[in-house]
Amino acid sequence: MYHHSRIAIFYQLVYFMGFVASQIIAIFLLIRISDIVTLNVSFYPYFLALLKGILLICLTLMFRVLMKKRSVGDTKQARIGGMILVPLFSIALIFIYLLTGEVFFMRFGYEWILIDCLILIIINAYCLYFWYDVVKNREFKHKLEMMEQQNELSNQYYEEMERSYNESRKIIHDIRNHLNVLEQTKQLQDEEYFKDLHSLLNSLGLKYYSENRILNIVLNDKLKVYSEEQVECNLGGIDLSFLADIDITTIFTNLLDNAEQASKGQAQFFLSIRGEQIHDFIILKFQNPYAGEYCFGKSTKEGHEGIGLQNVKHAIEPYHGEMTIECRDQMFIVTIVFMRGDEK
Repeated sequence: MYHHSRIAIFYQLVYFMGFVASQIIAIFLLIRISDIVTLNVSFYPYFLALLKGILLICLTLMFRVLMKKRSVGDTKQARIGGMILVPLFSIALIFIYLLTGEVFFMRFGYEWILIDCLILIIINAYCLYFWYDVVKNREFKHKLEMMEQQNELSNQYYEEMERSYNESRKIIHDIRNHLNVLEQTKQLQDEEYFKDLHSLLNSLGLKYYSENRILNIVLNDKLKVYSEEQVECNLGGIDLSFLADIDITTIFTNLLDNAEQASKGQAQFFLSIRGEQIHDFIILKFQNPYAGEYCFGKSTKEGHEGIGLQNVKHAIEPYHGEMTIECRDQMFIVTIVFMRGDEK
């Protein structure tokens, strides 16, 4: 429990406040018990130690349950701010009551110090409980901002790539025309040389995967790292025009990035991308070997926050899309289903 982070110091202050309050409660409980039951004075220290121990154990168990269910890491979103004043003021109030409240307690009874201590413990526990929700909301907002920023950058990247490909196509077209002229003037001499040049130009062009221009660019960019034998891409002429370009980019780049990460160190890796339309349903299925253990929201890459599939889920929600994730027989399978009647 004893660490030097901001969050740990805050938790320790709350626990210390509860510790002080429980000690005071134990003392006054012993006084009330001695009024009811006659006790030998020599047994007072033992009974007091017993009461303190029982209350401290109860406090520790309560605090442990609270920490286990609603603990917060030391992140930038966990801003303590004025929350740290709550346990500090509570400790100060307890000592003020003890130093200045003698007349009040003599007149109205020492039960009030017990009530005050219990109220302060409840207030601190509630503030700790409420603060957890505030921090989690900030973390969720931070993740959404990261998703939007990443999606925007990806979309800009592929728009720029599309412009570059269009320029390349114009240049390739002009060069091919010049080659045709040269072939005619050379009267088919050096035929192998010209075939090699045409093959080189073909390799610079885009492969056809989909009628959707942005999806075609994304697939060309992401699948170029694999050999033809490692990839099966059959989108079956499905119409994804109802999806915004930025959402297409988000869905496919994140899923293909995950597949690329899984391919590292696997000689027999293969990737299957299939799409089909059944009545009003459009189904996308991504499948690749995966030997690790998957947990949604947690990345297998060190230093990453595991937001790739969360990005995909966030992108398909406006279209009422459904995503299922399966890990079976060392295969990682992601299935996305859209209903064409549920477009934006």
